[in-house]
Amino acid sequence: MKIAILSRWNTACGVSFHAESVGREWVNNGHSLAVLAPNNIRPIAKDEEYVIRCFSDEGDHTETFFHPRPFLDTDYEILVVERAEWVPLEPLKEIFPEIRKKAKIVYVVHERKLPTNPLFYEFEWDAIVCFDDCYKQEWLSRFDKNKLHIIPYPTGYLSKGDKQKARKELDLPLDKKIVFSYGWAPELHIFPILSVMQRLNESFPFIYLILAEPEYIVADIKRLRTYDFIELKHELPPLERIYTYLHASDVYLMHKQEDEIRKGEAVVPSAILMCLGALTPVVTSDIEFSSLFDREVMKYSNEDALYKLLIRIFKQDKVITETLTSAKKYVTEHSPKKIAGEFIRLFNQLL
Repeated sequence: MKIAILSRWNTACGVSFHAESVGREWVNNGHSLAVLAPNNIRPIAKDEEYVIRCFSDEGDHTETFFHPRPFLDTDYEILVVERAEWVPLEPLKEIFPEIRKKAKIVYVVHERKLPTNPLFYEFEWDAIVCFDDCYKQEWLSRFDKNKLHIIPYPTGYLSKGDKQKARKELDLPLDKKIVFSYGWAPELHIFPILSVMQRLNESFPFIYLILAEPEYIVADIKRLRTYDFIELKHELPPLERIYTYLHASDVYLMHKQEDEIRKGEAVVPSAILMCLGALTPVVTSDIEFSSLFDREVMKYSNEDALYKLLIRIFKQDKVITETLTSAKKYVTEHSPKKIAGEFIRLFNQLL
């Protein structure tokens, strides 16, 4: 099958991770792939030969550009569009009739709410893919139910690591407990729990390993460095490197504020799903953000619950085994291979 994806690619972004997960599986299974991607301002890996950088998206904040020839000249029979609101829609709309002559077009919903740009609704999609029923219910108000399909968001691959080996590679202590945070903004995800981490360190000394994107090198670093248990590293790593950090850690902590998600918004915890395959226990806030999960992650509702949960993990409580058993089952059922196969079945229906 000849497939093209219009999406971010090889960048630190949940949309990019989704596209890469299914796209690389299609390539592994012998399908032809062309990636029509924007300029990359947060690269995490070198582009494959099938990646064509041909437009800019809103994340760039520089002069917008859009090169139509790759859309028109590339040979494909399926075009997958991931989050069109980041694409210059007017020039895409101009060439859309030509694209429709040669390909079926599948839209993948990443938006938390329906797009507000009226131009979006002038595009005709052959199918719309939603991650779960919450997304589908939102989009039923504007689109025919027969065009809406549910294909879950994929996880990372199962990859049980060697803790000691990973720590040596990262130059981390071999004998201390490590709590790891990645995919964060300091004012939302780190500062609100620092008092808990300080209390934890007083009763059970540990390292709070924070992997920060380079853009946070200046912002708020002085405050974080006043805590002697915090180790701050600055990287924009590919998934394999993130998994090394996860394998080196005793727990992956993803704190979220309840007001980060507005009422009625659909949401997928892409960072957790990406990291779940490392089989490092995940601890996260018990809010709408984590409602996708049941026993696959450990949830806390307040600061005291977080403190007690981390103590249980440090003491190797049986909750770890129970959680990782559920996480492994979830990853097996939502692997990139399985999710990519569901897309191929949809493409065959359309063709």
